[in-house]
Amino acid sequence: EHERALLEKMIAGMRKVPGLKIYGITNPARFQERCGTLAVRIANHTPLELAAKLGERGFFTWDGNYYALNLTEHLDVEKSGGFLRIGLVHYNTHDEVDRLLAALREIVGI
Repeated sequence: EHERALLEKMIAGMRKVPGLKIYGITNPARFQERCGTLAVRIANHTPLELAAKLGERGFFTWDGNYYALNLTEHLDVEKSGGFLRIGLVHYNTHDEVDRLLAALREIVGI
């Protein structure tokens, strides 16, 4: 229940970030079908750049294809760095979600 609440908050906040695309299930009615790991991209920012900038702010995220090479090639994101991966688990807090969303907004300039 805690992870689902974090996921709902994260996705709702991400939808307000211009140019941010979430890959995978985003319909809250279907969240029981997904985990709290998000694969995202933001227009005009590479996943590596985003991971580095978030790292500077104390967030541990990853960039790349996570061994899903066929998927990243099929979605035509492999050549430009794959995805930014953000994982939410039971020990994360609502405050951390708020801070990560604020960091994403700052990075994209809103």
